[in-house]
Amino acid sequence: MDHIFQVVYKTLKWISEISGLTYHEVNIIVYYMVVPTLFIFLISKILKAKSLLIGFIIFQLFVVFVIPDFEKFATTLFEGSVNFLNSFSQVGLNYVQASVVICVIIPTTILAALMYWNKKITRN
Repeated sequence: MDHIFQVVYKTLKWISEISGLTYHEVNIIVYYMVVPTLFIFLISKILKAKSLLIGFIIFQLFVVFVIPDFEKFATTLFEGSVNFLNSFSQVGLNYVQASVVICVIIPTTILAALMYWNKKITRN
């Protein structure tokens, strides 16, 4: 799990360096915007409901424009996420393990299921 954590961490750090955004901003954009948008995109294809995706994107744009200081917002949300992941120590997972399970394994599993479902529906 340490290796997976390091790969994800270094990738997000690299994105922050080339984009000029902070690590916290990149983390929040990826996990709170990009990943959910990908899920909603696939769900909207499965349900044949383009308005779901359009509505979600409009909501995200609204939130981004309403937030006066995205860097501060991202840092606060990131700290809350760290606290959430640290709370898994109650079930025997440290921060790194919880990060990999919650931020990599579960989203990857959901993505694979949605892609499978989408492909199955597209064939029919």
